[in-house]
Amino acid sequence: MLDNADKCIDVAGPIANNGCPYGDKDQDGVLDNADNCIDVAGPIENNGCPYGDKDQDGVLDKDDACIDAPGPVENKGCPYLDTDGDGVLDKDDACVKTPGPADNQGCPKLEQKEEEIIKRAFDNLEFDTGKDIIRSTSFPSLDELAALLKNKPSYGLRLAGHTDNVGDDAKNMQLSHDRAQAVKNYLVSKGASTDAIIVEYYGETKPIATNDTPEGRQKNRRVEMSIIFN
Repeated sequence: MLDNADKCIDVAGPIANNGCPYGDKDQDGVLDNADNCIDVAGPIENNGCPYGDKDQDGVLDKDDACIDAPGPVENKGCPYLDTDGDGVLDKDDACVKTPGPADNQGCPKLEQKEEEIIKRAFDNLEFDTGKDIIRSTSFPSLDELAALLKNKPSYGLRLAGHTDNVGDDAKNMQLSHDRAQAVKNYLVSKGASTDAIIVEYYGETKPIATNDTPEGRQKNRRVEMSIIFN
């Protein structure tokens, strides 16, 4: 650029800036011609502007999944929810869709009579030897359990089948499944919701007693029952 048109004759600069070099007013490394915030320092990837924090929660908007609602860093700037409105935040709630007290991890507490129904169903459950056929002596207590599940639609049931270690491992695994499934089928036939009952099976892998005695093996042949909530 000719000196008569150059406003910075001793320093090289582009014609677009009258022969003067572009400055960096806020000293952020982004030249003023490319800096959208020439008076405030900011990173190059944000065109020289600082990242904002719209909800003032300490999580910059670029990292904040909820820019309009304050929340902690560990939850990506979003507030923790309490889906069931029981005063226990979802992050601490073992039953996020069913209200319950804080001293029970946000899950409902079973009444004593409900616990007794489950215990009777477990204690009285018997099968024909080596089969998945439930003995008729087990029916009355299973009927009670089915009625409980019908009357409490928020209640779910987990059935976990187990065996002793006598016989083939694979057959024991299948038997543990078939027996737990047989219990589910019976409860559903008595009006319990099929979607409310989860079947698990472990064969001989989770004994609760020694397999060296008849008494211990009897304890290991079981279908555990536990109420669950969403």
